Amino acid sequence: MTHERDGLSTRREGDTLVLTLDRPDRRNALTVALVSALADAVAAAPAAGARTVLLTGAPPVFCAGGDLTDLSAVADRGALAVSETIYGQFHRLVRTLGEVPVPVVAAVNGAALGAGLDLAAVCDLRVASSEAVFASSWIGVGLVPGMGGATWLTRLLGGARAAELVLTGKRIDAATAERWNLVHEVVEPDAVLDRALKLCADLAALPPVALARSKAALRRTLTEGADAELAALGAVQGSLLTGPEFAECAARFRR
Repeated sequence: MTHERDGLSTRREGDTLVLTLDRPDRRNALTVALVSALADAVAAAPAAGARTVLLTGAPPVFCAGGDLTDLSAVADRGALAVSETIYGQFHRLVRTLGEVPVPVVAAVNGAALGAGLDLAAVCDLRVASSEAVFASSWIGVGLVPGMGGATWLTRLLGGARAAELVLTGKRIDAATAERWNLVHEVVEPDAVLDRALKLCADLAALPPVALARSKAALRRTLTEGADAELAALGAVQGSLLTGPEFAECAARFRR
C-alpha cells in the first residue's frame, strides 16, 4: 500500500522502505514540507522494521532542486527565518540520512540538480539511469550548496572535480558521473528501480548490526567536520536567499 504526505509517497517492498519524491508537476522540487516529511520517514524506518531505505523520484526526474517559490516565501520572512528553516529542516534531513543505522540507496532515475544532487550525494549508495544528468546548479540561482554538497562532492569526487561542479554549475551525464565516482552503477532507464531494489535486498540479507556499524564507520570518515560546515551554511544561505541575486533569479522563475 502506498501512502502520500506533503509530496512524499511511501511503500514497502519486502524489507525495503521505498520513498518517492512525488511532485512531478514541479519536477520533484523540494519544499520545506517535503523535506520534513522525508526526514521523518527515514528516521522512522528502522522502528517500522525496514532494513534498507530506497529513495527515488517520480518520473521523469529524480529531483530538480529546491522549490524556488517555496524558498522565496521563506526568504520574505527574513534571514533568520531562512537560517532556521535550513538548519531545522534541510540540515535535519542531511543528518538523518547519515545517522539512520540502515543503508539508504538513491535510485537516480533522472535529473539530480542543486539540492537534488546534494540529496543523492548524501545517500550511502547511488544507482543511476543512463539518461540521468547531474549538476550543482545552486550557483545559477545565486546560492551555495545549502545541504553540504561542497563537502559531499569533495569527499566523493576529490577537490578538482568538486570545484568544477560547484563553481561552474556544469551538467554531467551518467557515464561521467560513474567515471568520477559520483554514482556506483549506471543501468538502462527501465532497470533503475529494479536494480536499486535488488541492491537493497542484498544489503538487507547481511547481518544488521555489523551493517549498521560499518555504515557508522564510513560516515565518521565522510562527515568529519560536516556539522561545522552545515552550521556555517545556515547563516550564509540565509543572507543569500534574502539578497538581490536570488531575488532576481526567483523573479525570472515565476514569470
